[in-house]
Amino acid sequence: MPETRVAALHPEFGRLTAARRLMGVRGSTGSVATDRANAERWLARFGGAVDPSDGAAVERDAHGLTVRPAVEDPDGPWVLYLHGGGMVHYSTAVFEPFLRTLAGGLRAPVEAFDYLKAPEHTVEESVERLAEHVAARCRALADRPIVLAGDSVGGLLALHLCLRVLPPGTLARIVLIYPVLDLRTERGSYRDYGEGYFLDREAMRLFISRLAPFFAARSLDPMRLSEDDLARLPECSIVTAGCDVLRDEGLAWAELMAGRPPGPRHLHFPDLPHDFCLYAGRLASAGQAVAEIARTAFPLVERGRPW
Repeated sequence: MPETRVAALHPEFGRLTAARRLMGVRGSTGSVATDRANAERWLARFGGAVDPSDGAAVERDAHGLTVRPAVEDPDGPWVLYLHGGGMVHYSTAVFEPFLRTLAGGLRAPVEAFDYLKAPEHTVEESVERLAEHVAARCRALADRPIVLAGDSVGGLLALHLCLRVLPPGTLARIVLIYPVLDLRTERGSYRDYGEGYFLDREAMRLFISRLAPFFAARSLDPMRLSEDDLARLPECSIVTAGCDVLRDEGLAWAELMAGRPPGPRHLHFPDLPHDFCLYAGRLASAGQAVAEIARTAFPLVERGRPW
């Protein structure tokens, strides 16, 4: 059942939120360019950093980057990753430390995609171009299991591509990490964690104002999936954070889907905030959570053997 109490933030993130307050970090300055730069500076200072000793090989192209871990399971899947940021913030470069950690934990390649950002580009323009790139990569990788994963708005985009773009059977699994799922309702976690927990209520309202018309026009409401959509959905994992404005919609979705066989794998981290994966290289609590996600959310049964 959805949580009804306000959870205590892990002390590591509690100290980080205190630092944000002392430094006067604002959720928005009114300038998208300034907000983007501030977010990237913050993560460069307090988030994860690239660890060259991990032995990973990183290939970059016009559409993003691919991380090949030092040790790779040849029978494992290929992970396609869609990053969060409300379709306004971040890039695959910002996510590289986390993606390297994830690839190492999975012993599998992780390919992450950049996409056009709002408000300079419409959601339709961005998603359609992203869909072309992801579909092309799925065709090229047809000889191995593919897992499509995304965090925050990337989780919503992953659902869209899975249910509206890719042919049924393309994906072995979909993994949603603290995803945006409810474009209609502000649940209790909007009140409890709407300010000071790394993703603020007002920012989400702005993001949703841009996202909702696009998904409504395509009849995609994750909280009200049709029988056809449910039939198309592959095996699924969902990760939720207890101190997150999006907590309650994630918990509600996991509960809703639990009655649909085989049901989702659900990992819940009650004392972590939104975006905790981006701090895996610096904070032990985040690093341990990402390791658990790699162990539990991504593995699948393929060719008669557990991966």
